[in-house]
Amino acid sequence: MSATVKAAEASENVSVASVRSSAYPRAVIAWTTVAILFVLYVLSLLDRQLISLLVQPIRRDLGITDFEVSLLSGFAFGVCYAICGLPIGWLVDRVSRRSVIFWGVMMWSMATTLCGLAKNYFYLFLARIGVGAGEAALSPASYSLLADTFPTNRLTLAVNIYSLGGPAGIGAAWIVGGLIVGNISGTSVDVPVFGAVRDWQLVFIVLGLPGALLAFLAFALREKPREAPRAATNQPQSKLDLAEAFSFIWSRRRLFFCHHLGFTIANAGNTGMVIWYPAYMMRTYGWTPAQAGPTLGLVYVVGATLGLLLSGIGIDRSYGKGCTDAHMRWFAIWLVAATPLSVAGIMSGSPNFFLFTVFALQVLIAGVQGIAAASLQIIAPSHLRGRLSAIFLFVTILLGIGMGPSVVAAFTDFVLRDDNKIGWSLILTSVTCFVGGAVLLWLGMAPLRAAVAEQRHRGTVIA
Repeated sequence: MSATVKAAEASENVSVASVRSSAYPRAVIAWTTVAILFVLYVLSLLDRQLISLLVQPIRRDLGITDFEVSLLSGFAFGVCYAICGLPIGWLVDRVSRRSVIFWGVMMWSMATTLCGLAKNYFYLFLARIGVGAGEAALSPASYSLLADTFPTNRLTLAVNIYSLGGPAGIGAAWIVGGLIVGNISGTSVDVPVFGAVRDWQLVFIVLGLPGALLAFLAFALREKPREAPRAATNQPQSKLDLAEAFSFIWSRRRLFFCHHLGFTIANAGNTGMVIWYPAYMMRTYGWTPAQAGPTLGLVYVVGATLGLLLSGIGIDRSYGKGCTDAHMRWFAIWLVAATPLSVAGIMSGSPNFFLFTVFALQVLIAGVQGIAAASLQIIAPSHLRGRLSAIFLFVTILLGIGMGPSVVAAFTDFVLRDDNKIGWSLILTSVTCFVGGAVLLWLGMAPLRAAVAEQRHRGTVIA
């Protein structure tokens, strides 16, 4: 009997290995896909994050408050990103994902350039909306491509390496932007038709235009056809669009509530703090953009890179050993650990210790978006991945990235009423968001285990 069982297990292992080898591309193609998507994600975060280093000159020239700046970095970008993400998710499931990515990159690059030509707050707000609309194309298409490229027990690492483009882009925005601002501060250039262009506007133009060329990298991506929906139905395909995705969500509503809201609240806290780190350093310690930008950029990139790699490897190994709630379990624990760290960094009064806590925080929580996306792809049927990703991004961009910067600014402008108390705003934001996110993720672990078990039973997950 023992020999028979062993033979059956060996046969099953061969069968699974065969499925894996036939279902996914060769390693060189898979990691080339990750590399291209990484580069484009760096570009998107660079264009998105530039504004965090330009708070003071923008306020100076446009006569606006912290809260109004936060609407540019959060609400204007986030609302359009979230709204456009839903139809883009529909496109991702139906047309070439390479084309979706190409046109998205072209749009956000041109919109970033237009930020540099804006003459007042209204036109700058409109240009930021354009940045959000373009960037909405990248992540749903990327998550769908990566889920077709890697098996589930390697997917979190692949998604996290793609997600490294986020901190790399933020770091590039701070480092390159800080150096440019330091060299052109006070500069004004006359541009035909548009007239005088100030220093902060030049930064947007110089860093926005190259994206039009990088957009063509999208056509080097390899993609395979998506599997058709399983449903045997006479309904027109158009009626299955978002209805099928929302039906899938409703049938697992506790999981999706805890997943979407838990990761979103954590994302809001992290995004809000990151956006205002440069302003905090300048107001509290008197650092210039040329000092704060490169220093924060280097610390942030190193910490986030280490965090994304470690969390990707660790969660994949934990999941591979049978801990199917690893994505929520480990991130909830890391959020709890991050809370006292964030408070200590602000309360210390030391710029060096603050920079150390920025590094440590990113080691713990930089992987929020990648971990959330990977866990979603594991439980999503192939033909719904684009739409389910778009729905998640709608929630996390609108309430997380869209509102995170404004939460910090609202504490500063409306509660504390003092620009120089921005440190207390960062503390209030981190405690509220990190603890709240941890509680929700912990409550979602059991539904996540059930959902993975269901997908395995159906044969749609190769563990």
